[in-house]
Amino acid sequence: MPYIDFGEVKSAVSIEQTVERLGLKLSRSRSQLRGPCPVHGGSDRTLVVTPAKNLFCCFATGKAQGGDQLALVAHVKNCSVQEAAAWLGGTVTVTSQPVTVSKNRAATVPQNEKAGANPPRPAFDADAYAQRLDPEHAALAALGIGVETYRVFKSGYASTGLNRGRLALRLDDRQGNFVGYIGYALSDQQQPKIIAPNGVNLADHLFGANRVQPGALYLVRDPLQVLAAHENGVENVVSFLSDITAQSLVMLTSLMDTVSCDTVELF
Repeated sequence: MPYIDFGEVKSAVSIEQTVERLGLKLSRSRSQLRGPCPVHGGSDRTLVVTPAKNLFCCFATGKAQGGDQLALVAHVKNCSVQEAAAWLGGTVTVTSQPVTVSKNRAATVPQNEKAGANPPRPAFDADAYAQRLDPEHAALAALGIGVETYRVFKSGYASTGLNRGRLALRLDDRQGNFVGYIGYALSDQQQPKIIAPNGVNLADHLFGANRVQPGALYLVRDPLQVLAAHENGVENVVSFLSDITAQSLVMLTSLMDTVSCDTVELF
């Protein structure tokens, strides 16, 4: 297959134009296009395209999967990204010479509690802790989340402390106040799957609630899917951190009422 400049193809054909070329029947909802996935089916919110970010996200497989317009073509046509670029680039003049691609890589504890006459413990410095996390650690590669996404969520591999050997995920309440760092297991040998610092009850929190805006809400089964959805242009995604109970559903309803989310879709 002749060389195709992916960047040139993407700059010439937007993801919204790609949707039209693929013949996808999506409905506009605020700043997004939504509909069933042409490959996996599902509800009218299964496939989400965010034109402003040139990204799509499919929730149909139980994982938030997506990418740019080339990934969308590959997803729908079940082909490689190279084949997708060749198909999408059929309407533009593509560069015949390769370009150099630079692969730059950037190089909970509750707050003070007084117990009797004991001196107060120093407040937990969340920003300092985040700086010690490694978003590029090899142990995170299998999770399929990009380094920049970990940085956005102020998360990464923890080499010390309670979350040692786990993915440390920053947890905020729905007002955006820091709650603590939870530890996500990186292997089946690490149990339980999610651990929390003293004083933090996982059942009391929805991961990603602080990022929710008015509109449709997506409820996924794992906090990593919240990161994956963000990576694919979808922000209104939250995850429970423990078993779903009546209390959990009340918490979800309260979030929807507070932020004015009109519907919720479970994946």
